[in-house]
Amino acid sequence: MILRQLQVGSIGNFNYLIGDPDSRTAALVDPAWEPERLLGEAGKLGLTVTHILLTHCHSDHVQANGPVKDATGAAIHVHRAEFPYLKHFLPPPGDVAMEDGGSVRIGSLEVRWLHTPGHSPGSSCLWVENALITGDTLFVNSIGRTDFPGSDPREMFASIRKLRALPDHLTIYPGHHYGPTPTSTIGEQKRHNRFWQVDTVEEFLAMTQPDNDIL
Repeated sequence: MILRQLQVGSIGNFNYLIGDPDSRTAALVDPAWEPERLLGEAGKLGLTVTHILLTHCHSDHVQANGPVKDATGAAIHVHRAEFPYLKHFLPPPGDVAMEDGGSVRIGSLEVRWLHTPGHSPGSSCLWVENALITGDTLFVNSIGRTDFPGSDPREMFASIRKLRALPDHLTIYPGHHYGPTPTSTIGEQKRHNRFWQVDTVEEFLAMTQPDNDIL
């Protein structure tokens, strides 16, 4: 697998390029801010972008959907709960509604879709080989905010428990560079992420009050 992490924009966003070295096809994940750079990276690697995959639809993760789709014709895949955001506020609309447990094939690669709501109703993580792209569900040593319209801290607690059950060796690739390192692992988050170290939803809700330090 070819996997490139590109920091773009002014608030530490990460965009991702997932490429299949055999078919030379690729997906862009959460394209925003610098579409020419993203497309240029694919071109340098000799990859044809066939898919746009969205972890969620907040504007800082989808700003470049239009230019990328215009340039490539790639289909936009997003969890069905995020469709209203794209349809009404941030065109172009989604093309493929994803469900928890679904998958997308990029050549010979299988990208598995994990619905992890909490930051937004359709927030999702993308699991391909030994990589987990976590969007704004999980940052290195922190989590996404749960005080936006459509956020739900109880759902975030459930999503964290879902991620904690994944293999320790998986490398996590977050939606922003808000931590001490650009990547981590599931095992490291179990040891170092304080939001992962509570066992009850009541404890978690106390930690996610607005006066606490959530990015």
